[in-house]
Amino acid sequence: MARAEHIEIRIRQVITAMRPLLRLEPAAGCIELVRFDAESGVVSVRVSGGCPDCDMSATALLSGIEAHLMQRIPEIRAVQAVGST
Repeated sequence: MARAEHIEIRIRQVITAMRPLLRLEPAAGCIELVRFDAESGVVSVRVSGGCPDCDMSATALLSGIEAHLMQRIPEIRAVQAVGST
């Protein structure tokens, strides 16, 4: 398995574990991996929905999502939202 593929698997695992913490359930909103660029270390994610307990959109939660991912996967240099709603 290529190194980039292994990192993508780890990213997907962290995102899956993060969903209950963010309370972004598939019916109300979601976060999903769109792409990981191994050369730049940039993760592209699609986020939608928002916090059911406050007025923050999922996009506004991106800095926390980025910190969470970067803490667990040191190969990540940045996280960007794409196609957010």
